[in-house]
Amino acid sequence: MPAAKGAGNDTWKRASNGAGNGTSVRIIFLIIFGAVGTLARYGLDGWIQYRVGSVFPAGTLTINLLGCLILGVIGQFSLNHITVSPDLRIGLTIGLMGGFTTFSTFGWDTVRMLEEGEWSKASIYVGASVLGGLIAMMLGMRTGDAL
Repeated sequence: MPAAKGAGNDTWKRASNGAGNGTSVRIIFLIIFGAVGTLARYGLDGWIQYRVGSVFPAGTLTINLLGCLILGVIGQFSLNHITVSPDLRIGLTIGLMGGFTTFSTFGWDTVRMLEEGEWSKASIYVGASVLGGLIAMMLGMRTGDAL
């Protein structure tokens, strides 16, 4: 059944030409916040490691734990308050926190599964992420040595 004349044409036009204004704003937020998150990680990690020494990755651990805390705050706040626009929420969560740490996303996803009662799914995700990440890291390091 054909749509009423003019119905949905704007949506189709935006989708067919690649992006509307909202998508452009979202991309700009991702670029800006992603750069800020990356620079914050670089600076904080260096600052902490310089003070602690290189015996233990305290900078990375601190960033990952801090990233979980910050993403939890941003994620929950933006879900509970309509005043945070979807573009800003995506810029802060994917851009800022994605540049700062991806471990925060791992924490967010795991806690959401646990809150929804999906304990076995969360357990598999945690196990696969940790063990899989370690195995991939070892393989990558060995590949790097072999090159």
